[in-house]
Amino acid sequence: MRIIDKNTDFYDYYQNIYKDDTFTFDRRDSFLLTKETLCSNLHIDKYWSWIEKQYKYQKFAYLLLQICNTFWLFLIEVTELDNYDRVTNYNIELLSQWKDFDKPRELCNFEVVDFYFYHQSKKEEIYNHVNEFIDDVHRNNYKHRRSLSFCGFRIGDKTIEKNIPLLKACGVANCVDAHDVYLAFEEYFALEKSSTERREPLGTTDIDKIESHGFDKKTSFRGKT
Repeated sequence: MRIIDKNTDFYDYYQNIYKDDTFTFDRRDSFLLTKETLCSNLHIDKYWSWIEKQYKYQKFAYLLLQICNTFWLFLIEVTELDNYDRVTNYNIELLSQWKDFDKPRELCNFEVVDFYFYHQSKKEEIYNHVNEFIDDVHRNNYKHRRSLSFCGFRIGDKTIEKNIPLLKACGVANCVDAHDVYLAFEEYFALEKSSTERREPLGTTDIDKIESHGFDKKTSFRGKT
């Protein structure tokens, strides 16, 4: 797969290892997702802790990345807030990676998500629910908090939209395998191409299609003997 973009991301070097122009990834619609931008999109809830008898902040948040039919679920642990209770720093780790071909494929979708009924204050509790999180994603049973796949730039009186985040600066690159990311993008273009290819040759009639699938037009259908 060949990548067209003046900017670079952490998985780009694989295009020099697998020199194959079968697929072209036009990534000129990219933007750099910085740690500061991610911090500004984190939604931190305040709650009353009966144990400490004071208001506290939800310490954890979740990120969901989908490329083609591959998913990555990340755990964000907030480590710093400013004087206005805005997130200024965090740690990030990968909770799980999986494939789900029952979900519609996406080129690249990255968002802050939350799961219903899960507000754990300890990592051990979160680790115990990872399989439930995966099942919730499969069933679309989760909250879409913030999209990280979009960025608008104002130039004069025009707004330019960018829709492919570069992930090297926000911490994701330290948690995932660059090879897996590259192959997921390549898989997307391969599946897109196969879905648009003609499955029957030109001039194929309905009768030809029936017989090519092993049916007999005289005996295989209701009302025929």
